[in-house]
Amino acid sequence: MKDHDNLRALFNTGRRPRALVAGAGALALTGVLSVTAFLSGSASAAPAHTTSKSPAAVSLSGWNLTLPVDSSGCQCGSATEVSPATVKAPWLVRNADGSLTFWAPTKGAHTPHSLHPRTELVSTADFTAGTGTHTLTGTFIMQKLPSANDIMIGQIHGGGASSAIPLLMLHYRNNGELVVVTRKNPISGSTSATVLTGVPMNAAFSYTITQSGMKMTVTATYGGRHGSAVVPVPSSFRGMDVRFQAGDYQQTDANNSSTDGGRLTVTALSQS
Repeated sequence: MKDHDNLRALFNTGRRPRALVAGAGALALTGVLSVTAFLSGSASAAPAHTTSKSPAAVSLSGWNLTLPVDSSGCQCGSATEVSPATVKAPWLVRNADGSLTFWAPTKGAHTPHSLHPRTELVSTADFTAGTGTHTLTGTFIMQKLPSANDIMIGQIHGGGASSAIPLLMLHYRNNGELVVVTRKNPISGSTSATVLTGVPMNAAFSYTITQSGMKMTVTATYGGRHGSAVVPVPSSFRGMDVRFQAGDYQQTDANNSSTDGGRLTVTALSQS
């Protein structure tokens, strides 16, 4: 599979390709090089957007899909991947307005080096870290948090031979914070920065992750408020094969709960 995982798993076991390595809850958060955040409205700024027409359907073109079930459909064992991505109820459902609802239960299959079941899209368009300009943009509505109160909603993650290594991870956490975590190097260490606070459940917000040369910028918008964080691409990642990942990578360890898990709806998603 492919994703960001739990560091314990990274150091304790071997990793098959496309598995993720570091659950953000296990990362030591040590700081950030450059962070800017600004508010152009009050903390109680108007929530969710309204539109006069239905948005275009969210496209699954250019994505694969990691599911919280094994190849037989059991919520156990090793997570399976659907290639190319397609709707798979109840994990990924297409709504009447074209949006996509993701459900990632904590009772589910997971990749060998991740303890967290997920329903996550993985880009089929890899690029080279530290070169060119590459952008992921999404509009999300958080509907249910897992017991860990943390869902990873966007990543720049290693691909190919580096598919066990995350680079940048964007989290939505329990108090409405959007927090970006970046790895210092492929082995260990991280920095963190708060991009935006006061983003409530059940309200639409947007984010953009851009890598331009050796700089990565994460921006987020909710109501009339905006925030951003800027971090460098670590030199040890330069030249690495990477890709975008997006969706519902909930951060609670797998368990047997029938109700625990993360649910969110994506109303817009694009990569370039």
